[in-house]
Amino acid sequence: MRVTTDERTHRPGECDHHNIRLDPRGGIVTCRDCSAALTPFWALTMLADQYAVALAHIERLNTRLAAADARILDLSAELDGKQTKEPLKPAPTFP
Repeated sequence: MRVTTDERTHRPGECDHHNIRLDPRGGIVTCRDCSAALTPFWALTMLADQYAVALAHIERLNTRLAAADARILDLSAELDGKQTKEPLKPAPTFP
């Protein structure tokens, strides 16, 4: 007899249980999509993982925003430098 365990966390074609329902009275966690009973620990782990992914995404966006702000300041300073170096043209006068 041979016994193996399946280490995959998600099997293609199966529900990933990301839409959960919490019963506060009985402490029961179920999937809204497939109605599977889930352990509270699994649900908490899944939510913590999603939270970590969301925080990482926010951090990436903040980094990109800071880089964009720095680039805008550089371009603005460059533009200000060009404007002060160019002599002002006199306004045309009409006879």
